[in-house]
Amino acid sequence: MQKAINPRILVALTALPLLLNGGCATQQGNDQLMGAGAGMVGGAALGCLTGFLAGGNANGCAKGAAIGAAVGAVTGWGAVKVAQYQASQVRSAQEDQQVYGLTKSVNATQIKINKGTSTPKMVRPGESVKLFTDYSVQLPSSMGSTPVAESWTLKKDGKVLAELPPQNNQRTAGGWNADATVPIPTNAELGTYVIEHKVLAGSSYDTDESTFVVSR
Repeated sequence: MQKAINPRILVALTALPLLLNGGCATQQGNDQLMGAGAGMVGGAALGCLTGFLAGGNANGCAKGAAIGAAVGAVTGWGAVKVAQYQASQVRSAQEDQQVYGLTKSVNATQIKINKGTSTPKMVRPGESVKLFTDYSVQLPSSMGSTPVAESWTLKKDGKVLAELPPQNNQRTAGGWNADATVPIPTNAELGTYVIEHKVLAGSSYDTDESTFVVSR
């Protein structure tokens, strides 16, 4: 005996392409919208569909859409990329020793972040934040340089939103400054964000934190 298809499933299957096309249209706008915007739209669309199938009414769709949009926005931050990057040596090994009291000789590579900062402290959605990481590299006398990875992790309310791809370069002993510009999605959630600055060389690494606030 043939079984009748649940009418809810027929309606949901018909609506799914329209919901997802709305998300795809947003994705084609730009990289920022592809991050948070498309994540929210796609998440809301799938959340609405799930809620409708579970509850069979508009109320179920609304609840599902709200949950899906929140999850999609967090997931969408993963598409955020470093827009600009540059690094330069700002102190010699001798100057680092004088300024920060570092030991003159080491047996293994040592990394120390002197300060991580974010500017401006107040930023609006659609603008950019510039990240600065000032750090020192100490090397054994037998080493002329070492591979170093500089990275930044974006957090909010204790949750990791994005881990920016590390910048890998050779570094000689002394003080270095790495600058990275990060675009803020146009519909980023308002509030305080934390940036974890990290520098890694071999088994030695150091971290620091800075903050900025997204406001209207």
